[in-house]
Amino acid sequence: ISGSVRVGAYILRPGFAFTNNKIIKTNIDQDIAWKNGYFNFEGADIQSVMRQLSRWYDIDIKYTGKIKEGKFRGELPRSLNLSEVLEILHDVNIKYRIQGKTLFIE
Repeated sequence: ISGSVRVGAYILRPGFAFTNNKIIKTNIDQDIAWKNGYFNFEGADIQSVMRQLSRWYDIDIKYTGKIKEGKFRGELPRSLNLSEVLEILHDVNIKYRIQGKTLFIE
């Protein structure tokens, strides 16, 4: 990725974003994963993963127990249906139940 863009008095280069009136470093792989049809969960915690899934699959997320610590690694194709993604989460020891359009993380 190359180029730059001016935001007010600031010049943004690849790998940076402007938010809340400040420049922050971003992960380019995560930033463009959606364009390539993937979720990129590299270094993401469970809440970040669930936010992405909530938006993509149009579901609500509720936490019913203590939120597990730890980071995810890897990518998943956005072409997977929700049940396939949930099976993968189950394989990494994330317990859940789904009721209507709400996913409960236990």
